[in-house]
Amino acid sequence: MIKLPKTLRPPKADEVPGNSSAKDRLNKLKTANIVEGYVIHKKESDKENKNIPFGFYAEININNSKLWDLIGLLSNELPDVAALIFGLEETEPNYGEYVDKSDLLTDLTKFKKELTQDTFIEWGLIYNDAERFIEIFVSESKYIRFWGVNEKSFLQIMNDFKLKEINNLEFIDEYPNVREPLTSFDSTAIDSSELIKRLKEKYVKK
Repeated sequence: MIKLPKTLRPPKADEVPGNSSAKDRLNKLKTANIVEGYVIHKKESDKENKNIPFGFYAEININNSKLWDLIGLLSNELPDVAALIFGLEETEPNYGEYVDKSDLLTDLTKFKKELTQDTFIEWGLIYNDAERFIEIFVSESKYIRFWGVNEKSFLQIMNDFKLKEINNLEFIDEYPNVREPLTSFDSTAIDSSELIKRLKEKYVKK
């Protein structure tokens, strides 16, 4: 299994009901294919979003210690400006204004710990116009969903990170899991709600 953030783990046997589907899924987790790699989908398979100008969609598993570096390299697929998308999981996301991409990434670096390890926050970088839709999205379970237009360039990034395409790749949120606040492990970490508040103040136009 990939190396998860310390805030995310499989439940212990006594944390799920004995005769439940969760128990069965927990047993199957032992042989789950949750490894480093990616799965790619052609746009043709996504009929719901056929009018959105992206060329392909991918999901990427990577060890948590390398997540930030991969985000940085994937950000090269975006133009010089991008917007921040963020929010608490299972809530409507907040969309920031378009700003200089380099400045945005530099500013977000101060929240690197929270953005890569807080499993109650989802976030990403996005660009959209009439001709292209590009998005890097980090789920609450800290794997990446990516919508892009240049598949060749994307595959080169995957190769640079020694990530292989795995057709039967699985993800941790398909199985029972336990998420814990980052502040329980690190007293210097910013609380989830507080971070969302700060990002709103900085990036969402009032």
